[in-house]
Amino acid sequence: MVSGNAAHVLHRLEETPLQEDPFPHLVVPDALPADLYARAVTHWPRFEALAQLQMDTLPQRYQTFLSDRTLDAMGPEAGAVWREVRDSLFGPETLVRLAPRFPSLAAKLESFAARPPVVYARLVEDHAGHAMLPHTDVFGTFLSMLLYMPEDGSRPHLGTALYRPRDPSFTAPLHRSTERFPREEFELAGTAPFLPNHLLAYAPSDRSFHGVEPVEAPCMRRFLLLFALMDSRGS
Repeated sequence: MVSGNAAHVLHRLEETPLQEDPFPHLVVPDALPADLYARAVTHWPRFEALAQLQMDTLPQRYQTFLSDRTLDAMGPEAGAVWREVRDSLFGPETLVRLAPRFPSLAAKLESFAARPPVVYARLVEDHAGHAMLPHTDVFGTFLSMLLYMPEDGSRPHLGTALYRPRDPSFTAPLHRSTERFPREEFELAGTAPFLPNHLLAYAPSDRSFHGVEPVEAPCMRRFLLLFALMDSRGS
């Protein structure tokens, strides 16, 4: 049975209008119930608990994974809150309920959903100097979600940049799905607004180009990042 919080998220995902440009995506206000979102903000981990992502291409990004082990180590109250957030955003019905809205998700479910997806969630904190070039996400991703968690709504431009290739025929080959492409080859089509309790959701495809424009000081981008991936273990 779907919990009340999960039912709220599913309802918001289904009733929010789909935006087609530059690729199918949802920007969902009030994605979590207000009380759950408020508790999650209160229990954002201390900076010392976050690990820097050691990649030259992703400077100034700090994160912690919301694995069961990490949640247990957070303590009873914080662990329970973040477990509820994670499980509310993605549950057993999420992919099936969203498939009619996303052609790439529907196609992957038809071909690759013999086993339940593997869900990876992590809390991310980007500081001044962070940037990310256009990319599409790993092909084996069914669904990507970003729940923005800023202190206030004063800097909506810090959300995820959505890109359109300057060459209308360009797509990302599957074997290059992890590649980041030159910024000058894309135009900024829009930005998912960095506003409290707003969720960006999309099904990665060969045209789901997105990234982060350079983050200038003073700045901090806090959000929860969730991927539902194909389960390739043992294959």
